[in-house]
Amino acid sequence: MRECLALLVVLVVMGGCGLWEPVVVRAADRPPNVVVILTDDMGYADVGPFGVSEIPTPHIDRLAAEGTRCTSAYAAAPICVPSRMALLTGRYHQRFGLYSNVYGVAANRIWLEQKTLADVLGAGGYRTGVVGKWHLSGNGGTDEGDLGGFQYGPPHQRGFAEFVGIFGGMDDYRPGSSLGRLVDGRYERFPAPEYLTDCFGTEACDFIRRHAAGPFFLYLAFNAPHAPLQAVEEDRAAVVAEGISPTRRTYAAMVRAIDRNVGRVMEQLREAGLDRTTLTVFLNDNGGGGNNAAVHTRNTARNHPYRGHKFDVWEGGVRVPFIVHWPGRVPAGGTYDGLVTAMDVLPTCIAAANVVAAAPLDGVDLLPFLDGRREGSPHDSLCWKQVVWERPNERRLGPNAPRPAYGKAIRRGTWKAVRQDQPFSGDDESRPWELYDLTRDPAELNDLASEFPDTVRELGAAFAAWEVEMTPPLGGVKGR
Repeated sequence: MRECLALLVVLVVMGGCGLWEPVVVRAADRPPNVVVILTDDMGYADVGPFGVSEIPTPHIDRLAAEGTRCTSAYAAAPICVPSRMALLTGRYHQRFGLYSNVYGVAANRIWLEQKTLADVLGAGGYRTGVVGKWHLSGNGGTDEGDLGGFQYGPPHQRGFAEFVGIFGGMDDYRPGSSLGRLVDGRYERFPAPEYLTDCFGTEACDFIRRHAAGPFFLYLAFNAPHAPLQAVEEDRAAVVAEGISPTRRTYAAMVRAIDRNVGRVMEQLREAGLDRTTLTVFLNDNGGGGNNAAVHTRNTARNHPYRGHKFDVWEGGVRVPFIVHWPGRVPAGGTYDGLVTAMDVLPTCIAAANVVAAAPLDGVDLLPFLDGRREGSPHDSLCWKQVVWERPNERRLGPNAPRPAYGKAIRRGTWKAVRQDQPFSGDDESRPWELYDLTRDPAELNDLASEFPDTVRELGAAFAAWEVEMTPPLGGVKGR
């Protein structure tokens, strides 16, 4: 590998919110490039290495064959905004007082004080860029050259030197849809010249070409296959399965478009001679929307064999496909079943870059677990606490007024305890913990709480101890 001087960063905690002060030191070798590829609302079973599906995903299959699949991997949340905040900070989003897709100033003030993976790697000499879906500065856009629509921390204030993509949570996929581009600290609008997923693939490849001298960090956040369901005919025709609905075929074509563009990105790395010096992480932001989630997010995704969908703390809402690819450093064709979370992405990437973080992180460096240097699981337990929405109570709120409630869950070993629809305020834990053995019952259908009361008490106590460390919800709870 060509040698050059590279900057490393030692991070020091400042205050109670985990602020990091960069201290520059030097090292002899260039660190690896980092590429994080995130999909949006994709079903667990809809990508070849993790399920049996009618959707062809040869490029993601190759990524898994050349890397390691993490088969007990989880999103930090079953919904977009908190999931992405946890991914980029390596910390539970509940530490920011954020439990759902809320955008108010109060709900975001602690988030704005965090350092992201882009902040850390950027301070370490990396060129940083995000292509695709942002959704971390509100749900709207911005006028040309104006940050008015970017109310709460636009990409350039979160460590990214470059941005091309959509500002909110969903958008039209057809050519001509309005995109934003960060140019010299200002945001400009331009029409997408091609199908949106292809446009993001093109921009990602361009970023790699321009920064091949590296090191670089690319966060490629596809908004596909989130609704609206729109696909190009080439991808629809490539889904040869018979007997599926037109809607499902469109969704499958959208997943196929993701796969094509993952292939383009990996081929660009190979052409530049960077495939063996690039750490690539592929994962989904939360469970697929299926046919039962909120209307605007339904997409026919399949989370088989897991129960539930996006918005749920059941496995179908939080278990996600997760692949780590780094030839020569991560075993090819490997499978790892220890507890893994999206919060592990930051510590894994900064470890690869030889950047030391003294700040408190909830994520763990996965590399020694994946390559066999460390045994056991990276996490003793993982917890979820998410604002969900109860069905309307006609007597109290009227037929069209769902009320907010918490979904709570903890996984430890093979056990998972779930407590659904808990009141949003007050101490009334009206529903008991349910208990499932995920090894024997991955679909969470057979509640064993009455048979193993000691395990229920143990997991409940562990969840309560975790809950005390988190920040109560800040700001309001808005719609789904």
